[in-house]
Amino acid sequence: MGKIANALFIAFAFFAAALNAQSIVSYQYDGAKLVVKFESAIGESSYNDFIIKATASEPFRRVIDVKATFSNKPFEDKKSSKVAVRIAQFNSGTARIVLSSQISFDITIKTEDKTMTIAIAGKNANIFGDRAPIVVLDAGHGGKDAGAIGIGKKKEKDVALNMTLLTAQALRARGIDVKMTRQTDKFVSLHDRTGMANKLGADIFVSIHANAVASPSKLEGIETYFLSPATNQRAKEVAALENSVVVDTMEKNAKETFLNFLNREMVVRSNKLAIDIQRSLLVSARGVYSKARDGGVREGPFWVLTGAQMPAALVEIGYITHKEESKRLENASYQKAIAEGIANGIENYFLNNWKR
Repeated sequence: MGKIANALFIAFAFFAAALNAQSIVSYQYDGAKLVVKFESAIGESSYNDFIIKATASEPFRRVIDVKATFSNKPFEDKKSSKVAVRIAQFNSGTARIVLSSQISFDITIKTEDKTMTIAIAGKNANIFGDRAPIVVLDAGHGGKDAGAIGIGKKKEKDVALNMTLLTAQALRARGIDVKMTRQTDKFVSLHDRTGMANKLGADIFVSIHANAVASPSKLEGIETYFLSPATNQRAKEVAALENSVVVDTMEKNAKETFLNFLNREMVVRSNKLAIDIQRSLLVSARGVYSKARDGGVREGPFWVLTGAQMPAALVEIGYITHKEESKRLENASYQKAIAEGIANGIENYFLNNWKR
């Protein structure tokens, strides 16, 4: 009898919740905001919202549970925006609204009479306030500096430029002000690259490269670096390859002393930027090629990043000395995924750190 009574009590509770919950009458989503209309007035006490953070395999989600019933079939929209929306009945007295994306985002919820408006921060919501952030994208190498040479005599400078142009396009679509250190095959000194970013008052600096080893090998993966004294041999080797064009008279001890006196706060901010880029890059790349390898976020003495007065990162988008990865870097869909991934990471960094 105890179990039966308990079951009846639970059933009654659900029935009572359903009676007290109001109905969703209509909804409309345009990619920037979701407008939900109810049969009676809706207030702040009628809903609860929370965040489910992204993982390597699951997107970032904003969840709004409303005391309401949703008699329609579950509604889902993945086309209007990079933020997908789903509305469905969670339990007898709760309708659940889920907004999801591969990057984190902000929302504002406004209730007025019978209407709930959920505005999504993004290019349509002007999250940056009075001005758009300035990003300087640096296509590695160029001109007389070919960078690494990969399979089929593929030059790093060409791969880097192509990917930087695509990334610039993806960022501009988000309302971000993008400047490039080079847009053609020309040589730019490392000093002039960060010098340009400093002169423009850029908010971040990102240098894009393609990785390589001495000869074709099985080494592959996406890696993102920030400036710091190298902590492992592999990071030192990658940095040495990217720094090979540098001509200066600083001796080893002088260089190490310089790195040890880096602005610690800027190192931390650069580390955060590198983490956001790497995480978003992997999610996007794996949407096209599920086995894209995570080379991790690493620190290293990359001289192209020295002198930058803002958070800075260097992205190695893959190995042009790896047979399969080199081919993927020529695939239009994969190239777009990489560019979108870098852009998503940069936007994610701003969403979490932009001072509005």
